[in-house]
Amino acid sequence: MTYSSKIDWWIPAVVIFSVACCFVGPMFDGDYISGLILGICVLAVEIFIFAGVKYQIRDGQLGVRNFFQWTWYPIDKIAEVKKTRGILSAAALSFDRISIKFTDRSILKSSMPLEISPKDRDSFIATLKEINPDIKVKSI
Repeated sequence: MTYSSKIDWWIPAVVIFSVACCFVGPMFDGDYISGLILGICVLAVEIFIFAGVKYQIRDGQLGVRNFFQWTWYPIDKIAEVKKTRGILSAAALSFDRISIKFTDRSILKSSMPLEISPKDRDSFIATLKEINPDIKVKSI
């Protein structure tokens, strides 16, 4: 089952702002073509980055795709799932996130939790619980 990332209002705002900034400098010189080319390149890179964020649950593993590269985590090693509004660096396009802690710290090679932002958090958590009923679901 594949889940898309929830997208907050600030993602399109960042895209519009960054593309608009590409036009400002060249417009002062009257070089509209350079601004257009730079704006299109920046837009393409941002679409490439943001479109690559997805989550997948299959074969007892949770897949997180960021920059079109999959990283897989064992669902049976998930200890705790909590809805959160985080700002940590994560494979997430929204502040409405799920924080996932594992039983084994070596899975993430960090003490920080994995934070992701699937569109339907409740369905995502329910699917994880179906696979691993030992997961503790904490509220905010």
